[in-house]
Amino acid sequence: MRHSFSILPMCLAAGLFCLGLGRSAWANPSLVHAMPAAHQAVAAGTVTIRLDFNAVIDPFPTRLVLLGPSGVPQLLLASPKDDEQQVITVDVPLTIPGDYVLQWRAGGKGSGTSHGDVPFRVVAATAGVAH
Repeated sequence: MRHSFSILPMCLAAGLFCLGLGRSAWANPSLVHAMPAAHQAVAAGTVTIRLDFNAVIDPFPTRLVLLGPSGVPQLLLASPKDDEQQVITVDVPLTIPGDYVLQWRAGGKGSGTSHGDVPFRVVAATAGVAH
């Protein structure tokens, strides 16, 4: 009888250890890089928006919404590439200079969703771009 109680702490420790290892697989995706970067100025024209995450992205709950100077939200059709399931890219024609905010929501495979925003500025092509 005494031996069964000495195994209990080891079983509890092993269970907690396994839960700790599994946590990273179930973590929500986090944005690790954005292009354009936050507060970056880009030249008017076709702008490539690229978001890199630290986890595989599930396309179904993932959304990109762009708010421009007009204030009208624009849903961007973008999904992870087959060969880069942690990266979302979309080319967007942005011809009106002003402040923009990219709002993103990303769902991970087997986890919840994360969200955030990336503000940036579009300047006239002749005005030059600050880095």
